[in-house]
Amino acid sequence: MLGSIRNKTKGWVAYLIVGLIIIPFALFGISEYFTGTSNIKVASIDGVDISKAEFLAKFNPQKRRLQQELNQKYDTEFDIMLKQSILNQMIDKHLLEKLSSELSYETTANELNAIIQANDLFKEEGRFSLEKYKQLLRLNGYTTIKYEAIKLQELTQTQIKYNLLDSAFITSSQLARLQKLNDQQRQFSYIAIRTDDYIKKVKVDAQSVKDFYNNNKALFLAPEQVKIEFVELSLNEISKKIKVSDDELFNFYKDEQERFITEEERQAQHILFEDELTAQKVIALLNSGGDFAELAGQYSQDAASKADAGDLGFFTRGVMVPEFEKKVFTMKLGEVSDLVKSEFGYHIIKLNNIKTKTVKSFDTVKSELLDLYTQTQAQKVFYNLTEQLANLAYEVSLEEVVDQMDLKLQVGDFFDRGDTRLNQKVVTTAFSDVVFNKGENSEILELSKDKLMVIRVLEKLAQRQKSFTEVEDEINTHLMTLLVKTFVDNLAKNIVNLLTHNDKDTLKKLMNKSKLKWHHVDWVKRDSNKVGRVIINKVFALAKPTNGNSSYSAQDLDGNNAVVIELSGVKTTDIKIVNNIALERSLLSFESSEIFSNILETLKSQAKIKIFSRNL
Repeated sequence: MLGSIRNKTKGWVAYLIVGLIIIPFALFGISEYFTGTSNIKVASIDGVDISKAEFLAKFNPQKRRLQQELNQKYDTEFDIMLKQSILNQMIDKHLLEKLSSELSYETTANELNAIIQANDLFKEEGRFSLEKYKQLLRLNGYTTIKYEAIKLQELTQTQIKYNLLDSAFITSSQLARLQKLNDQQRQFSYIAIRTDDYIKKVKVDAQSVKDFYNNNKALFLAPEQVKIEFVELSLNEISKKIKVSDDELFNFYKDEQERFITEEERQAQHILFEDELTAQKVIALLNSGGDFAELAGQYSQDAASKADAGDLGFFTRGVMVPEFEKKVFTMKLGEVSDLVKSEFGYHIIKLNNIKTKTVKSFDTVKSELLDLYTQTQAQKVFYNLTEQLANLAYEVSLEEVVDQMDLKLQVGDFFDRGDTRLNQKVVTTAFSDVVFNKGENSEILELSKDKLMVIRVLEKLAQRQKSFTEVEDEINTHLMTLLVKTFVDNLAKNIVNLLTHNDKDTLKKLMNKSKLKWHHVDWVKRDSNKVGRVIINKVFALAKPTNGNSSYSAQDLDGNNAVVIELSGVKTTDIKIVNNIALERSLLSFESSEIFSNILETLKSQAKIKIFSRNL
């Protein structure tokens, strides 16, 4: 339908019609256009639906975070994986809620408070701070009621896992055996055989290279390629052309003066009380000459500020609770307040310092203003030109776009579908049906928030068979690598064979000829860093030597080299009682996690779960 409209209409009318159709579909999808996301379900568990609105509320923040972290690496595959992960989490959550309800699990207010107060995020100087707790929640868009309701639900669900951990057990003999394995020490020697040392000893004959090419031609196809023409709209380039006079800048300063205002700040001390009787007692002490700081240290119930004589530092409006703030910002310097009641209790406040509201002068912020003005004006121009570019790219050739918008027509190099040097939007669009097959201009491609592009195919190269000459060196290197690795592996096996048969003379000659030497390593544990981690892992994977003799093994090392290992000794400490709480908790946690996973799988197998993939 869109294609026929495009073919039969021109100008701004066509652009408007297509735009009106595309925008709602692009934002919501065709089904959402008629029904809305709240009426679309993405899954159903035992007849209880998960709506698309619920799903998107979980999915979209995670997607934005991943896109920010991965940038251009975030692709369709990541999107699919993330959708499946979020949906699985929501299904698991539903199943656990149902199980918790059936088992009559619930979390008490005291348990919730204990968990919250133990969270280091809400602590100041090692103690829970109610002010910091509320401030952090407010900054993250939560009210205390909303956050605590969510936390309560999470804790109730996780009780299942905690109960498994509490009920799981491991015997002392099992723990001792595992501790012995963990503390085991091994003594060994090794010979490292590296392919780089033998690469010059290997030669590949010309006929083998030709035979490999003839037998594996499918490996040497040059993929379909394309060369594009394009125009770019760059915010940075637009900014360079923005000119501003001092008068314009000063007027902008007047309009944006709020940006350069430093809000009034006040510094206060307070003494917090739980009951009014004690508060009145302290007021009497203050009126009779008592020291505010000393009384704060003695009586205040605010653990966060008590050690600093009740000092709260400087703060602006909007930080403290309303009753406290209202009083502080009406007090005179040095004044001590009467009792102020808030949700935390009763306060006596002393105002110690005032930093008045100030406005930075034009001269001090001129450089900042220039950048801000340039950016603001460039953004306006960029927005207007974006609309113009969208219109023109849809209607006319790139040459006309260049002429009308004073842009530059640029030409890229050939690239294929798998090219990683370019923005993936460019690659995908270049090989799309509209651009690659129909030869039309692309839609506007947003490469970043400040750079747009429109592309058109200039030239194509079909897939072709690479000639032998093109790939001869590549094949030669490949075969040489295979030969030298085979040589190194065989050398390692030959050394092990000689060691096993105790042929010392032949072994000595071979090692001298190959310029190899033993590296002796004294007793080490699994976490040793005396040698590389790969070698340590291979040593501890070998069977224990028998009858007091050494054991020998030839091993691949990182897929490129080889190593010969002589394991000469294994020793363990005789342990009867293990006092390793960390190891025990780790094992118990592993055991309970396995059981927990099995319970989830059982719940899924027993539930009627339907997933509507087309709605994701």
